[in-house]
Amino acid sequence: MRTRRNLSRSILLIAVAFAAAILCGCASSRWNIDNPYADVDWNQHQRVKANFHTHTTQSDGRLGPAEAIGKYHELGYQALALTDHNKVTWPWEAYDSGAGRLGMVAVQGAEASRHHHIGALFCDVPGASSETGTLAQVRLQGGLAVMFHPGRYGWPAKRYVELFREWDQLAGMEVFNQGDRFPGDRKTWDEVLAVLMPEGRPVWGFSNDDMHRDVQLGRNWNVLLVPALSPQAVRRAVEQGAFFFVYAPKARDGTMPPSVSAISVDSKKGIIRIKASGYERIEWISGGKIVHRGDTIDLAAKTNVNGYIRAVIHAAGGSSLTGTQPMRIRAGGTLP
Repeated sequence: MRTRRNLSRSILLIAVAFAAAILCGCASSRWNIDNPYADVDWNQHQRVKANFHTHTTQSDGRLGPAEAIGKYHELGYQALALTDHNKVTWPWEAYDSGAGRLGMVAVQGAEASRHHHIGALFCDVPGASSETGTLAQVRLQGGLAVMFHPGRYGWPAKRYVELFREWDQLAGMEVFNQGDRFPGDRKTWDEVLAVLMPEGRPVWGFSNDDMHRDVQLGRNWNVLLVPALSPQAVRRAVEQGAFFFVYAPKARDGTMPPSVSAISVDSKKGIIRIKASGYERIEWISGGKIVHRGDTIDLAAKTNVNGYIRAVIHAAGGSSLTGTQPMRIRAGGTLP
């Protein structure tokens, strides 16, 4: 009888220990954080300066294709899309640009402009008569698309949500355009993110010059993180969100934006840390509101993070900024 009681007690202790181990295991993996920079080797990856919204004399721009390409090259841009209105200005060699000699990645593209303007990238799509028509053509050709300057149209966030749900090739939307013409675009972006990020549908933020003349050149760009400079790597970074967006209105005068050297994510503890230089403050944003300031955020200490988090790194005096892409945040559970 005593042996049987001892056996029962041993079984009970084993069961309790097993349950405790499971609980400890769950606690150790408390946070699910979808990090678009997870595959970045911060010591080895290159930083590629890119603009995906550029006009030339092939539509309503003041600079010819070769001149526009040359000026961007002089400012250190390594990837560029010429996006003339309803026209694919391609290939660059047809305009005597010397693209191969410059060592830049040429991104085929156009600005479809017969509806809400859409950047059709990595494809030969001048545009259709409707948003869905253009996006269908981009899908058919295996391209990517970006919603250009949303602030021009006054659309509610719901309309963008519907498009992003339907069209997988929509990579994101501009949050800075031609300097900062439409400051409300970040508000719209956050409203879209608040709905879609919990669903697992990321929407990347872009900053583009929308250059029509020289004075508009060099204030906006995206910093792509790639293992090596190539058309394939540029596209992959855009698809995965492995890039930052930059607004630097005085860059041509030498006032440069903050530089991010690393982002670390501890999913077990729910801690995200940004290592950067040339900044005055870092703001963390969720649901369109600043929820934290500092280079490190501890999600366990926050109750106001709703579905996602993104960061903006500001230079002194508000002279420029660098923004991260959003990360989907879920407490506990397992990946769907």
